[in-house]
Amino acid sequence: MRVIILGSGSYSGTPKPLCNCENCVRARKYPQYKRTRFSVFIPEIKALIDPSPDLHYHLEHLNMEVKKVFITHAHFDHIAGLPELQIFKEIKFYSHEYAVNVAKHLQELFLGERDWRYISLEFNRWYDFGFKVYHFPTVHQPIEVAGGFVIEIGKKRIAVTGDTGPEILSDKNAIEVMKGVDLLIAEMTHKQSIPKTHLGVEDAITLAQKVEAKKTVFAHISHSNYTQEKLEELVREHGYIIARDFMYVEI
Repeated sequence: MRVIILGSGSYSGTPKPLCNCENCVRARKYPQYKRTRFSVFIPEIKALIDPSPDLHYHLEHLNMEVKKVFITHAHFDHIAGLPELQIFKEIKFYSHEYAVNVAKHLQELFLGERDWRYISLEFNRWYDFGFKVYHFPTVHQPIEVAGGFVIEIGKKRIAVTGDTGPEILSDKNAIEVMKGVDLLIAEMTHKQSIPKTHLGVEDAITLAQKVEAKKTVFAHISHSNYTQEKLEELVREHGYIIARDFMYVEI
């Protein structure tokens, strides 16, 4: 099974406008260092995770049909690309009630009536839609509600943390439900963690060690984090992967 990391960056992307940090300078000069906002595609079930503001660019290159959309939370960089889905007639959206309501509002505001379905998920329970999905809550201030997903397709399980503070490290339920997945896609936004907001490098690695996934990819990487090469060096001994845009991951 193949999973595609469409966007590997955080809220501002890399390069960030008007920023002259090392990562932004390099990204302007060398395209391989560019990071668009976070988004993931699972071709097996035609599912998009988080329609980022860069979704038109992602779809232009992906050139595949989207049938399902999972939304981790309703922050701008994880949902603002939703109107770009107008090219698809039928889509099912999955998330907690708060994000589902924001998604509906974006549709009504920009697109009008659509033959789209919105499915509200309660936290901490499994659902069976022909594939299985579990939505667990994360702490990510200042938004009211945020979460991650475990998606089970056949015998393969994929976990996506979404945006989360280091509090996830002590969330026994989230760790247990992600335990031993075939693929963990975890955020690694900053060099150091920000309580109740984002994971830093050390805590992201600790999370991966607790989950013990068969394969781990770190994404949602800020322009203010270490360089790609430094991050790869920091995770190399563990066998983990630092995401790049349009990275294909086989599981």
